[in-house]
Amino acid sequence: MSEPTRLGPLRAIAFDLFHTLVDPTEFSPGGFRRTRAIAELTGAPFPELDSAWRAGEAARQLSVAPTALERMQAACRKLGAAPPAHVWPQVDHLLGAYQDEAILKPHAATVTALRVLAARGWRLGLLSNCDERERRSWGQSELSPLFDAAVFSCDIGFAKPSPEAYADLVPRWGGIPLREAVFVGDGMHDELPGARRAGFAKVVFQAGFVRVNGLRTAAEIEALGAEADVTVGSVEELEQILSAPPD
Repeated sequence: MSEPTRLGPLRAIAFDLFHTLVDPTEFSPGGFRRTRAIAELTGAPFPELDSAWRAGEAARQLSVAPTALERMQAACRKLGAAPPAHVWPQVDHLLGAYQDEAILKPHAATVTALRVLAARGWRLGLLSNCDERERRSWGQSELSPLFDAAVFSCDIGFAKPSPEAYADLVPRWGGIPLREAVFVGDGMHDELPGARRAGFAKVVFQAGFVRVNGLRTAAEIEALGAEADVTVGSVEELEQILSAPPD
């Protein structure tokens, strides 16, 4: 962006979590696949375990029970794997290790930008599609106290781009309607058009992480930018755009 574009009149900002505020791929080894690592630990066949885990993603993101570990145990056993009991804590660690690191080690500039926005009077909300293991460390993150509302799909039973997921923020940040709010995300799960359909005043594509983490192609990044009103490279850049207190 050449010149910041002021957005308004607005009072609240909702952020996606992973690949928007923090990025687990910054901490994971190159080529890491948690299902491959878990297959090696448990003796389950990797292709089948990976396929089963992917197929169960939507269900994991909509409920805290069974836990991610319990679901993985069931998948491994269905595939004939019967590892010793001491393996399962290691599996639980692998299921969210790099999400934990990302949540507990956010960029200092991101933390500062969020603090500035909160100090100016913006109500901040978090809306993340994730399972109960992936969000486990949120309460220990220095990001957590900066948010007026934190909504995780596994807790509410709705996931983006469902309109119910976005609407769950409204009572949690004091009744501010979505038409007076901005949504910021990396575009996964069709969250940008979903936010627009839900009624957000502005939709922002946070492209900083996906430009470097390899999760999106250049064509996909361009398409995501077309779905948004504004594209930014970081939360700090968003803070500069929202340089005045909310209306």
